Amino acid sequence: MSRRSLRHAVATTTSLVLLAAGVTVGLGASVAQAAPACALTQSVTESWAGSLGTPYTVSKEVVGDGTVAPGQTVTYLTKVSGSGALVSQIRDFHPAGFELVKARLNVKWLIGDQQWNDVTKTVVRGTDSVIATGGGWTTIGGGIIALETTYKVPDDATVGSKLDSGAGTKIELLGGDWNINPMGVCVTVRQPNPVEAGAGSLEDMGFGSVNTGSGQVFGSLTDPQGSMTNVIGGVLGNVIGNLS
Repeated sequence: MSRRSLRHAVATTTSLVLLAAGVTVGLGASVAQAAPACALTQSVTESWAGSLGTPYTVSKEVVGDGTVAPGQTVTYLTKVSGSGALVSQIRDFHPAGFELVKARLNVKWLIGDQQWNDVTKTVVRGTDSVIATGGGWTTIGGGIIALETTYKVPDDATVGSKLDSGAGTKIELLGGDWNINPMGVCVTVRQPNPVEAGAGSLEDMGFGSVNTGSGQVFGSLTDPQGSMTNVIGGVLGNVIGNLS
């Protein structure tokens, strides 16, 4: 499949307040390009002067079949991987009106194992974003930073619509502050099935999200670019050079 351009902005001084408000601060003029066609997973890999030529990857996928009924839940998995630098933020940009139900973080610490932790109460929630922050999670030895976010879709979501989303990160390197939004990771709103139509949200019934913690999440976690059969590679290209 041919490479598709992504709309993106690279920043070095973006504040958490601006990010939570949905504002992107770029290094010079931001570069706006057409978002790729909708897919269940997308990936961006880039190396630049600030990374000393070593690559880093931001990827995002929809967990499940990529469809959701109004009032139901959908789960995304956003991942950052690289060549050893610390990562202090991982960001999920969700469609307008989505309401966060649960957030989990899986990181590799300099000391200790890699495991899932519930961060629902500690993430920063913006108008259209969820941001997990930390003192620095390592990408040494193949360490992957993963943020799993589950949202309730608005009750009035239009059936048949494809809702795009994005991702971002702050890698502790010069030029390592990325926002890729939109990214071409889309969920399609479908008609409710009989169970959903008759009983409402699975969370309301006490069953939780059918996607959260699914085998697909754990099965693809160790692959920094997502599910191998669905990845569409996107490369930022010479962004730093274009903006300098």
